[in-house]
Amino acid sequence: RDGGLYIHVDQPDQIGRYLFARLDAGAIRPLAASIRRPLLYLKVCAPADAVRPLLPPRWEIAAPGYMMTAPLSVMLDRPAAFPAEFELRIMYNDYITFAHIFDAAGEETARGRIVAVDDLIVFDRIRTADHYQRRGLGSAIMRALAAEARLSGVEDAILCATPAGRELYTSLGWSLHSDYTT
Repeated sequence: RDGGLYIHVDQPDQIGRYLFARLDAGAIRPLAASIRRPLLYLKVCAPADAVRPLLPPRWEIAAPGYMMTAPLSVMLDRPAAFPAEFELRIMYNDYITFAHIFDAAGEETARGRIVAVDDLIVFDRIRTADHYQRRGLGSAIMRALAAEARLSGVEDAILCATPAGRELYTSLGWSLHSDYTT
């Protein structure tokens, strides 16, 4: 839609997002000028200094992001392991697979989701609660989702990482594809 891939997110913090695999001034400039609704995002595989000139002054650029890729096999070298007091639950909703880890009190400690798009598995919304970080739960979510993704027959994965997430994903064998500007 409008020169990019549009994803309707329908969450309180994000209505939707337009994704551009490359810097396309002919599509991005008019789209950005036409968007007046808050919480509708443009995401471009390019550095912020290249995207900024295409945006109207009212637009804000978020913290840097990174488009990363990996073969699923790099995450399947060992199982999704985490302390016994946690429980992993996998759920399905149409074409989306969700993974959640809960503590003994039933509080969600980590989560993520995947979807197959053409010949890629897209990892999305990977989160670990602040007070549960550095306990292997993010890695466990990624490995559990990779195991589920393997069933699709797709071999390769893609995701957008924050600076903090980039560290985790690199440790799991992911590689930088490009800077990513939101």
